[in-house]
Amino acid sequence: MLIKKVLALTDGSQNSRSALRYAVEICRNFDASLHLLSVVEDMPSYVNLEVGIEFFASIQETIKKEVVQCSGYCETSGVACTGEIRHGVPYEEIINYAKEIDADLIVMATHGHTGLSHILLGSVAEKIVRHAPCPVLTTRIDNKDWDIPKSDTCAV
Repeated sequence: MLIKKVLALTDGSQNSRSALRYAVEICRNFDASLHLLSVVEDMPSYVNLEVGIEFFASIQETIKKEVVQCSGYCETSGVACTGEIRHGVPYEEIINYAKEIDADLIVMATHGHTGLSHILLGSVAEKIVRHAPCPVLTTRIDNKDWDIPKSDTCAV
């Protein structure tokens, strides 16, 4: 099996950072490129626009910083990396992006942040596993050998 393009999903959670470490190691072993993707769910129409706009702008800024920091981690790890942020229904955007880049593998956490609408929840992971155009590696935090920092940066 030849793996040349790996898609890793990030939302800033400890779980997604753990998954990113797996993705980086896979890319190193297969000399593959890494594509980072974060998806921000569109603001529901029933959300108060005043509160909603500020809230979603804050989420977008946080996600942009996360993608930049995680891209930096990948590059210092010796892995070629590109990052992208998409807007829409998370599992649909992830599946579409995987098809667009012709991903050979998707690496993602089983759960992301809880309580925020832009995150990767278990039901999203299940939909991705069922509809992905390529194999999917789902990960959970494994405390044995992965000393993941609890900071807000992607200092994996």
